[in-house]
Amino acid sequence: MGETIREVRYLTDDRDLEDRNELVIGFGGNGDWYVAVVPEGQKPIGKSVRICTSGGASSAVPGLGIAIAQAFRALVDAGESEHKGIRIICD
Repeated sequence: MGETIREVRYLTDDRDLEDRNELVIGFGGNGDWYVAVVPEGQKPIGKSVRICTSGGASSAVPGLGIAIAQAFRALVDAGESEHKGIRIICD
């Protein structure tokens, strides 16, 4: 495979809505997590919350980075599926 997963997206369970949102969890090249809720298909640039893995959140809210990593892995493990509302974006 060789590709690096850089972002996972989960589409709201409100599938009957016309305007839907996605949860986006991205893994930065700096090792930090980026989390956003954006309209379906939109980029999270400028709308993300950065969760630092050294300093910042890792000191102020121990366990937050671990929880985000677990959510990221859960989405990856569930696999990409339009039916499940999951998209996996690789480099």
